[in-house]
Amino acid sequence: MQQVDLEEINFNLGTDSKEVEAFLDGELHILKSIDKTKKWGWLKHISVSCDNRYPSWEELRTLKIYFFGDVDCMMMMPKKSDYVNVHKNCFHIWECPESWDIR
Repeated sequence: MQQVDLEEINFNLGTDSKEVEAFLDGELHILKSIDKTKKWGWLKHISVSCDNRYPSWEELRTLKIYFFGDVDCMMMMPKKSDYVNVHKNCFHIWECPESWDIR
């Protein structure tokens, strides 16, 4: 995985994001940030995309472990007014603010 200078990709997430880093891993484009949410405060978040396809489940799972470790994370589909996506083949993985405790 290669870290990329954010100025090279001309991307600015604004003031509601901090600790922003960009990476390339083969075909994968990855943005890692800590983003401010209204309800839960600051949460870790990664955006994963490819130019010509969706990232595979295995790729997403591998990146989840790499960036978050063995903790609960989520991929969600927000309501239209909260939807932000600047790339057509992008998925977002978020830190869960609380553990699921499914078992």
